[in-house]
Amino acid sequence: MRPRTRKSGIVRLCKRNPGLRSLLLPALLLFALAAPAAAQWDTQSPMPTHLDVRGVGAPSPQHAFIGTDDNSFDAGGALFETTDGGTSWVQRDIPTSLYDPLNGIFFLDSQRGWAYGNANSRTTDGGTTWTDLPALGSTYFMEFENANFGLATGNFDKYVSSDGGLSWNPSPNAISAFDFADALTGLGAAETGLYRTTNGGTTFVSVRAGDAADVAFLTTTVAVGIVDGSFVRSVDAGATWSTGPSALGRTHLVAVSSSVALAWDRTGFPNYDDRVLRSSDGGQTWTDLGEVLNASDNASGFAFAVPSPTTVVASNGDGDLLHSTNAGATWTQTFTSRGSQPGYLSSAVPAFADASTGYFGYGAGFVVKTTNGGASWSQISSGTGKSLSDVARFVNGDLIAVGESGTLLRKNGSGPWIVEPAFTTSNLAAVHVIGAQSVVTVDQVGRVFRSSDAGSTWIGAAAIPADFEAADLHFTTLLDGWVAGS
Repeated sequence: MRPRTRKSGIVRLCKRNPGLRSLLLPALLLFALAAPAAAQWDTQSPMPTHLDVRGVGAPSPQHAFIGTDDNSFDAGGALFETTDGGTSWVQRDIPTSLYDPLNGIFFLDSQRGWAYGNANSRTTDGGTTWTDLPALGSTYFMEFENANFGLATGNFDKYVSSDGGLSWNPSPNAISAFDFADALTGLGAAETGLYRTTNGGTTFVSVRAGDAADVAFLTTTVAVGIVDGSFVRSVDAGATWSTGPSALGRTHLVAVSSSVALAWDRTGFPNYDDRVLRSSDGGQTWTDLGEVLNASDNASGFAFAVPSPTTVVASNGDGDLLHSTNAGATWTQTFTSRGSQPGYLSSAVPAFADASTGYFGYGAGFVVKTTNGGASWSQISSGTGKSLSDVARFVNGDLIAVGESGTLLRKNGSGPWIVEPAFTTSNLAAVHVIGAQSVVTVDQVGRVFRSSDAGSTWIGAAAIPADFEAADLHFTTLLDGWVAGS
């Protein structure tokens, strides 16, 4: 991998004296260069990147990828890989142009995956090697139903591939959503109706006229769809259909099990209707669950993952994650975003390698992981893309760092860096640990903030005289100290 630059980050000098202040770092660096056998530098965080995360893929529990925006100033691509469950990451040279962002990743199984954006690639060996695919334009969505047939949409409209992405053609009948029961039998939804293939997507025939929004197989024979605003159902693999109740404006379907399906949408700006409907009898009847996803007006969209027939995980577009253990009947919010939200181009879909292990990412390098099917999540990256100005160490080895726009990060022991809620919007210039739990920081205009609980809560003081730009501070107690600057 070619070397690359970093916009923000923290480096750690192994075996350093915990009492040394950050002002001594240049001298320590010179010492490290003069005596390489005594000390080495290693990247601490933010990891894996400060770039906007737009998609996550998980070929196996310990093996995951994130696709990001690209930085044309570094020498690496927009694909990052971990093989140890998120402890460490490497930047891959994908896309090979090194100037194109990725908008998402999709893995069909442990070996076959696709990374897509302004340039598209695929792997057939679990991500060890990637092959460039034909350019389509800006790809915003790509998903394969099997090893051969897939759909891509973007600023080029809708295209399908029947050879794993090696070639593409306009989607037949402008079909915008597909679902396959097996390698040969599949269904498609288009504005002109539902279509069916029995030859793996080579040809499609009309099986139900009308404005079709979505379609999904629950079993190899039972399928549900939404046509002309109503639910429709088939028990012969889509050959014939019967009309059911109104879909109440829902346009998307999620197959949970052989009997359970969910329908959802976000309609009615500015008073959004975010209701989720559920069927537990194979699409015959539907129950209105209400607005169970707790989405804000600024949410960018919903996404669902089904780790098992009883477990469903949802992203509400705010960066929050919800969890159901009864196939979507009831929901509990198990992760709350610290403020940032998935961007417009983010796929923001939880990716599960198995029923237990899943990954989710968005924003500036922010990635979380679950090992219990979404019942709880833990950060495996700091999730900040802000420039950092100073770092200090507590006597027990915990770390604290500060930076622009009030950025505050803390790290407990060997755990990940965690972004804490900002208590100021000003740039924080320096931080100084003065006791087991006592720490002070100063912003650029000279306001000193103090904490007696290792940075959990803060009390601010008045700014020192105007036209002063603070650069550093040194305190002997929480109330007695100096601020240096210009």
